Amino acid sequence: MFRVLPGLLLLFLPALANAAAQDDPRNTPHPPFRRGPLRNVDPSGDCLQFGCAPEPVARAVTKSNVGKLVQDWSVDLPEASDGSPLYVAGVAIRGRQRDLIVVETTAGRTMAVDAHTGAQIWSTDAPLGPRWTTSSPAVDPNREFVYSYGLDGYVHKYQMNNGLEVRDGWPQLVTLKPDVEKCSSPLTIATAANGHTYLYAAIAAYPIPGDDGDYQGHVVAIDLDGNSQKVFNALCSDQQRHFAVGDCKDLQGGIWARGGAVYDAETDRVFVTTGNGAYDADQGGFNWGTSVVALRPDMTTDRGVPLDSYTPVNYQQLTDDDLDLSSTTIAILPRTSDSQPHLGVQSGKDEQIRLLDLDDLSGQGGPRHVGGEIEVIGVPQGWQVHTQPVAWLAPDGSAWVFFGTGGGVSGLKLDLSGEKPHLATQWVIGGGASSPVLANDVLYVAHSNSLRAIDPETGEILWTSTEIGDVHWQTPIVGGDHLYICDAAGHLKSFAVPRQTN
Repeated sequence: MFRVLPGLLLLFLPALANAAAQDDPRNTPHPPFRRGPLRNVDPSGDCLQFGCAPEPVARAVTKSNVGKLVQDWSVDLPEASDGSPLYVAGVAIRGRQRDLIVVETTAGRTMAVDAHTGAQIWSTDAPLGPRWTTSSPAVDPNREFVYSYGLDGYVHKYQMNNGLEVRDGWPQLVTLKPDVEKCSSPLTIATAANGHTYLYAAIAAYPIPGDDGDYQGHVVAIDLDGNSQKVFNALCSDQQRHFAVGDCKDLQGGIWARGGAVYDAETDRVFVTTGNGAYDADQGGFNWGTSVVALRPDMTTDRGVPLDSYTPVNYQQLTDDDLDLSSTTIAILPRTSDSQPHLGVQSGKDEQIRLLDLDDLSGQGGPRHVGGEIEVIGVPQGWQVHTQPVAWLAPDGSAWVFFGTGGGVSGLKLDLSGEKPHLATQWVIGGGASSPVLANDVLYVAHSNSLRAIDPETGEILWTSTEIGDVHWQTPIVGGDHLYICDAAGHLKSFAVPRQTN
C-alpha cells in the first residue's frame, strides 16, 4: 500500500540533532502572509482542506441527481495518495482560469491536476527523507499557496498556480526526528479571533518502531501572518520546543487522528486528542497522554498547562491495551440554539462515543482532572473508530453526527429534551467506511471497492459505485459539481452527473 523510501535522512541526522537546542533559523520571522481580496471567482465549491464542507454551487451534486453519477475520468498517480484531495476553483494559470485538484502522495510529492480532465498541471519532487506520509495538504484562505508535509520533517509551501516552492521563511520545521516521527494527520488551517491565520501540523510516529520509538506527540502552529511558530508537546508540555532524541524522558502521546488539530470558532480554541502515553497532569505533572486538550489558537499554554482537558477515568487501561483515544478526534456538534452548550464527540479504539462539553471538558472547571463526560455510549455499528466523524445541521435545525468504521456507518441525532443532552441512534448500515463527508445534504463514504452516497436523515443508499480500488485513509470530496477520490492503487478518480444535451 505504501511506497517506503530509503533512510536517506541518516546522512544529515547529526545536524538536525545539533539544532534541537536552539530555534531553527528557518523559523525566524519573515515578511508576513498578506491576506488580500479573493480573485473574481466564486469560491463556494472549494474544498481547501480535509473535512471541508463546501457550500452549494449553481450546478451541484444533490439528493435529486446523485443517483446519476458516473465516472468522468481516472488518472494514475506516481504514488498512492492516502488522504483527501482538495479542490480549488478558478486558479489563474498562463492567462486562463482553471479548476484544480491538489493531492499529496505517500512519498511527500504534491501535485495539481485539471479538475475536469485529470491532466497534470504541475508536480513537485518528493522531498528527501525516510518512509512515507498519510497526511493531506491544505490551501490558505486566499487560495494562493498550498502547504504539505515533506518526509524531511518540514512543512513546505508551494505556489498554487505553478507548484514552485516558496523559500522566504519556508519550509517550516515540524519534527527533528523524521525517521521516527511523522505527520499522519492532514494539515489544517484556521483564522482565529485575533485575526491571525494558523497552519497546524499534528505529529505522531511510524507503526515501526511505533510505541517503542523515541517520539512525543506534538502540534506545531505556524502563524501564516509572520511565519513564526509555537509547539505544544503532549508529553513534557512545560517545554515548548522541538525535541531531539532523549530531550523528553517520556515517550508516545502520538497525535494521529484524521482530523488533526480541530479549531472551534465559537470557543476560539483548538482541540487536540493525544494517544497512548503517560498521564500525570492530575498530579501536577506535564504529561497529557490519552487526553483531549483545549489550547489557544497559537498553541501557547499557561506555563505548560492547556486551557482545559478531558481524560477518561480508565486512561491507564486504554494505554495498556493499546486503545488509543487519538485514533480519532473531536467532532464539533452544531448549535441549534443560543442556550445549547458547546458540545463535541470523542471516540477511540475502545468503540465508545463520549459526549463532551467544549466549554468545560471535565465538568470540573479546568484542566488536570479525569472523567466528567456528559454521556458514554457504544459505537452503534461496533468496531474501533479510526476515522473522523462528521457533524451536520439538518434542515429541521437538529444536530447530527455520523460515524464510519470497519463495521459500517451510523447516524446519531442530538436529543436535548431530557435533563442532559443525549445522542440517539437513528440508523445503522453495514459495509464499512473511511471518514464520512457531507456536501449539499448528502453523506459520502468510501470503503475498499465501494463508494456510496447516503441520505443522512434516513440512511437510505442513494448511489453506489464499485469503480475504486482498496481504501485505507482515502476520503472522497465534493468539489464544484464533481465527486473525487483517491484509492490505494494510486488512482485519482472523478465522478460527475452527465450534462444534458439538447
